[in-house]
Amino acid sequence: MSSSEPPVCGEMATRLRCRRRWRLLLACVLILGSEIAMAHEGHEPLPTKGVLVDVAAGTIALSRVAQQALGVATAEVATRPFADRTLAYARLIPGWNRHAFAAAGIGGRVVAIHVRAGDSVQAGQRLATLQSVALETIQLELLAARAEHDLATRNLDRLTSLVDAQVATGRELTEARARWQQMAAASQVAQAKLLGLGLPADVVTGIAKGSRPPLGSLLEIASPIGGTVMHVEAMNGDLVQGNEHLFEIVDLAEVLAEVQVLERDVQRVSVGQPMEVVLSAYPAQPIETSVQTVGLMLAPDTKLATAWATVVNSPAVPARYLPGMTGQAQLLGPPRPDRIAVPAEALITNGLEKFVLVEEAATREGFEYRKQNVIIAGSGSGMVGLRDGNVFPGDQVVTTGSHELGGFFIAGSLRLSPEAEVNMSLRTEPAGLHAIDEVLEFDGLVDVPPGSRFMANALVEGRITRIACRNGQSVSGGELIAEITSLEVLDLQLELIQAAAERRMQEESLARLRVLDTTQSVPQRRVWETQTAAMTAAERVDSLSRTLQRVGFSADEVEAMATAGRVFPTVQLRAPGSGTIVRLDAVLGQVVQPHQVVAEIHDPRHVWVRGHLAEPEVGRLPAAEAAVAVRVRFTSLPEAMFVGRLVRRGVAVDLVDRTLPVWVEIDVPAGTLLQHNMLARVTLPVAQTLPTLAVPATAIVRQGTRSYVFIQAADGSFRRQPVEVGRRDDHLVAVTQGLMPGEIVAVAGVADLQTAFASIR
Repeated sequence: MSSSEPPVCGEMATRLRCRRRWRLLLACVLILGSEIAMAHEGHEPLPTKGVLVDVAAGTIALSRVAQQALGVATAEVATRPFADRTLAYARLIPGWNRHAFAAAGIGGRVVAIHVRAGDSVQAGQRLATLQSVALETIQLELLAARAEHDLATRNLDRLTSLVDAQVATGRELTEARARWQQMAAASQVAQAKLLGLGLPADVVTGIAKGSRPPLGSLLEIASPIGGTVMHVEAMNGDLVQGNEHLFEIVDLAEVLAEVQVLERDVQRVSVGQPMEVVLSAYPAQPIETSVQTVGLMLAPDTKLATAWATVVNSPAVPARYLPGMTGQAQLLGPPRPDRIAVPAEALITNGLEKFVLVEEAATREGFEYRKQNVIIAGSGSGMVGLRDGNVFPGDQVVTTGSHELGGFFIAGSLRLSPEAEVNMSLRTEPAGLHAIDEVLEFDGLVDVPPGSRFMANALVEGRITRIACRNGQSVSGGELIAEITSLEVLDLQLELIQAAAERRMQEESLARLRVLDTTQSVPQRRVWETQTAAMTAAERVDSLSRTLQRVGFSADEVEAMATAGRVFPTVQLRAPGSGTIVRLDAVLGQVVQPHQVVAEIHDPRHVWVRGHLAEPEVGRLPAAEAAVAVRVRFTSLPEAMFVGRLVRRGVAVDLVDRTLPVWVEIDVPAGTLLQHNMLARVTLPVAQTLPTLAVPATAIVRQGTRSYVFIQAADGSFRRQPVEVGRRDDHLVAVTQGLMPGEIVAVAGVADLQTAFASIR
């Protein structure tokens, strides 16, 4: 080194010396290789003029003519952040509580349609006009109840004064009070019916107070929310029922990306996780969002998990992201430190190794490149991340022409570089003696026990007027799920209030008669009749109370109806148990039928695996269930093994698939997500044999009918060895021929070894 050059040390000095040596070699290439293709010891025959390859050293020299003929291009190595990416299918759906149906609530004839599909509407805006005799009937009920209530009020006031003056009897006052309570309830129920049909509160109050005239038979069907009309299912003159959905409205300010995740990727999805959505309609415009909710149940038919994320439409322009659009989602894992990155086309794989070609020198006469093995540390957006090694920011790597040049480096033996071992996740261990269980193996599904699954059912016909939860939300037993408006339930409440008033009147009359019976002669028949009437009214109250509790009212709410005459305008559908909502089939304004499932709730803290044991294997089941330790593996957790207990077995073989159901209870560690319907593989030991020469099942590779293992020699190379195998369990396989104890066998990365073996044959 001359005194004028700055001091260079370590790796950079080595690289400078290599570059000087290669400039001399390149000069030779340009002189000798420009005319003829030559070969000599240690070098491959040159396939084209101006190319010199040293396979042992991992280098290539190109003349400028050869470089241009191959179209070789390079790109600069840089650093960039990387995160694991999980691919999934995505589609856009309306947002929760931003989707609604509009139904009439009562039967009638459509006389006018005021909107068309695609129109923007405000909450409360009229959509159609319906002519309905039922509407007139309800208004007449309200007017009659108002008139009767006014009369009952005056009569009650008059009798109260007369009783105080001892002119009227207590019985007359009791009957007047009961009548007043009944008419007050009838007025409240009629008002609640009109409000349930969507009439404005001030209009209903005005009719009830007599400050405005009735509406007649015309009912305006109003939009439950503001948004855009998606569908119009009615025409002028149509005769419609109260439970028909006539309009569908969606608020496009926000939509949801519903992401279908493969079962194997379930454990990689979590709330708050960043996500990119690329829609088919806008392939060059990825949408950045994050996971809002993760489902807790796999679809029974597709075995896909579901996650949801919010996608926002800009209010300044017409909505771009519409329900029904499809595309691809990429769920991003935790961010990693910046890594060295190369373009994906720079990465070369020859079946054995992954490498890039680094430009060592570029002169006017020619170019030189060095083969550099690399360890992959992630990929995405057309780039490949590398672990720290011998590729540095600022280096130039071959992109165009990389695979043509990489073809010169054909592996001649199954000897792995340190980088290849890491890329393959290679692991070895000596073959030895092991005891192999005699096992029963069968498939199964994660099955949340019936006691930990709850269905929230609508028990009456009505319209959903409020939704208080969403998919993936944790709820406690008794927590509100939705509210339903039902004319039938309002009539039941009125019957209960009137029956309770009748009961009180008869009980008070009976009490007075019993007092009078001790002081003066009272006809016994009158006492008996009053007693019977009181009992009949009480039985009627009890029956109606039970009915109202069955449709969703609490005991306290029913008591308030009976004692205070309180009317509840909606039925509150509450969670029947604590857990997480795994399915919510509810849309605002939707008409539901009795026994229709609105929500399904699971408590996944304790799960079972329901296995399906083939009929010929049933006789091998152990007799003592509690003593059997069962091993369970899941498709979504391929590296994990769970230990469980056989807790139950079926009592009949299925007539279709000829299997017996068995249930295994497992303890799920904190942070592990097991979803209903996940696939499982169950291993049930039934006996154990003496130790024999065995290797892990992952060490065996099959080709056709033959079995092989890869044995590592003392020099580090591998050879593929045919073996004969015997009995096996879920972990070990006995080797009866072809392997000696102590030989080093590959037990992980075997599939990649098989690929590499095929590439060097």
